[in-house]
Amino acid sequence: MRHIEQRPGVTMVRTRRRRLVTSTLSGLITAALVVLLPRAVGATWTGVGAVIGRVSPGSLALLTIVWIAGLWSHSFVLAASLPGLTKRRGLTLSLTGSAVANVLPLGGAVGTALNFTMVRRWGFSSSSFGGFLAVTTLLNVASKLGVIALALGLVPILHSGSAFGSAGLLFLPVPVIVAAGVWILADERAAVSVGGLLDKAVSVVRRTRFEERLPALRRLILRLIRTGWQPMTGGMLAYLALQLALLWLCFQVLHVPLGVPVLFTALAVERLLTLVPITPGSAGVVEVGTTAALVALGGDPAGVAAGMLLFRGFTYLMEIPVGGVMLGVWSWLGRRTGRERLEAVAG
Repeated sequence: MRHIEQRPGVTMVRTRRRRLVTSTLSGLITAALVVLLPRAVGATWTGVGAVIGRVSPGSLALLTIVWIAGLWSHSFVLAASLPGLTKRRGLTLSLTGSAVANVLPLGGAVGTALNFTMVRRWGFSSSSFGGFLAVTTLLNVASKLGVIALALGLVPILHSGSAFGSAGLLFLPVPVIVAAGVWILADERAAVSVGGLLDKAVSVVRRTRFEERLPALRRLILRLIRTGWQPMTGGMLAYLALQLALLWLCFQVLHVPLGVPVLFTALAVERLLTLVPITPGSAGVVEVGTTAALVALGGDPAGVAAGMLLFRGFTYLMEIPVGGVMLGVWSWLGRRTGRERLEAVAG
């Protein structure tokens, strides 16, 4: 059978078509979920709009300050994960990467590629970025799983007899994942064993070297954590506390009082749903799922829908224009620096 080699142009066209179809479908799913949000929890857009209308300019300013404080806290984690990175540049990496990830389907990969380009332009090596990416990904996932695991432990105490009790089963895989991660980090032999199993599992599709790479990655992660665990831990805890504070304030300014234990459970649900990248930034999925959880815990449908939309307006929507502006500034500075170097060489 003769092998027909595809032309690069044809492959590029097909790739662009797939991306266009994926983007369109993802956008339609996001729009549908957001539009149907009130109806999904037994409210109406009229009722939700009336609640959102309670927000004052002063309240928006306060929410913005708390949102920025949370991002700044997270920049300590980023700076500690890449020695030599300033917190300002860490904040730039966070917002520009999030802006891309929140717009494009599976945009996390594109955001990572963008951050790699930025880090290389700032003079860091590829291996340094690899360690940075591994540690920050691990810490972000671990922090989300930690919140979920804590909420799982509190569900029987705080929500016994509520409609949310059975929904707590959604959290059950979390302790298994956390235990597996701790096992791999604690034992080199575990990393080798898991890597070997992964190699065998995907050998049908392609050859891999997880048995070698996973232990090496483990050593790199542990080295970075040993030197920067204090700012990493402090920054991540402060970030999570400020996320919870932002969520609480969003409901307070709307005069929709909900207890901190209920909101902590809602934050855990939101963290869980952000791990499922069905849509860019899990938009729509997070709003519907978390609002449904709050309604199950006794919240007013219109009030909790408005509160979640306000919260996601900061943690998802605001990152797009702010990150886009920062990306534009970074690109402009890069072009200006390039021109200055050319002029210096020519002179």
